Amino acid sequence: MADVVDIPEFRAFYYTDDTPRQFYTLRRYEDESGSGKMHCYNIAPGIQLSFNDLNLSSCYQPLNVQKDFLEINYCLEGGHEVEMVGGGITFLGEKDLSISGLYHDKRVIVNSRIPFNKYKGITILLELETAQTTLDNEFSKWHIDLQKIRTTLCPEGRVLLIKSKQKIDHIFAEILSVENQIRLPYYWLKILEILLLLSQLDNSYVEPPQQFTEKVSRRTQQVYQYIIENPFTQKNISEIAEIYGVSESSMKRCFKSISGASLGTFMKRKRMEAAAELLRSEPTLSVGEIASLAGYENQGKFSGAFKSVYEMTPIAYRLKYS
Repeated sequence: MADVVDIPEFRAFYYTDDTPRQFYTLRRYEDESGSGKMHCYNIAPGIQLSFNDLNLSSCYQPLNVQKDFLEINYCLEGGHEVEMVGGGITFLGEKDLSISGLYHDKRVIVNSRIPFNKYKGITILLELETAQTTLDNEFSKWHIDLQKIRTTLCPEGRVLLIKSKQKIDHIFAEILSVENQIRLPYYWLKILEILLLLSQLDNSYVEPPQQFTEKVSRRTQQVYQYIIENPFTQKNISEIAEIYGVSESSMKRCFKSISGASLGTFMKRKRMEAAAELLRSEPTLSVGEIASLAGYENQGKFSGAFKSVYEMTPIAYRLKYS
């Protein structure tokens, strides 16, 4: 049986005592902006894994932790932003991995938000002292040094991002696909694999996260929502930046941090997705008419753009899915 806990805040996830815990606990949270669930697994003393499905604007609570932690977050869908001491804002986008520290004597994060009220991700949380003892007792020959990982990758409370890498993505994909009967040992193996990888990282894998002012962050999120709601917009990137009162270069950099794709690529993908919906649902519209709605005067150019996204022509797509 699993514990199911409705909690007024998510900070209860951070266990810091030695009280025995069930292997699995479902933690739920709800406020006026939405709701969230955390499927929490106690893998071993000092080591916790959670699958987070959050559909709300924020789950931030100021934490006064009593011990030091290493926190590893991998974003599956949506995004998450963190406001650091000093005012900079860092984004965790889809397939990004973040590595950060929580300190018993230092506060480095002052707020966090979930852009567009959607975040799905995986968290590995290690209480340094207890987790290190566990690793030393069980896997001493592997020489995993958690303090060294934290000092090397996220010194002085910094948050570091690792952009999508095949080595990392496949580990988390496998975590999601494990059979129930072997979850505990399999999660253990995958956490060890991640820690070993982090132990060997060089600077080519690690990049400091881009930080943006609150103004740039908010207005870029408005741009994101505008494109979602208006996929066939004929406004170019410069015009959109002017409408929302933000510098074009800052908007482009911030947008890529949020969505994981460049602004131009994202606009093209959403335009093609909307065109694909019309191809499926509006049989009376010709391919030429849909091309025109999507902003293409030349049907051939529309077909080329569509094929670059769906790997088939609009006509072949309509025949297959209508």
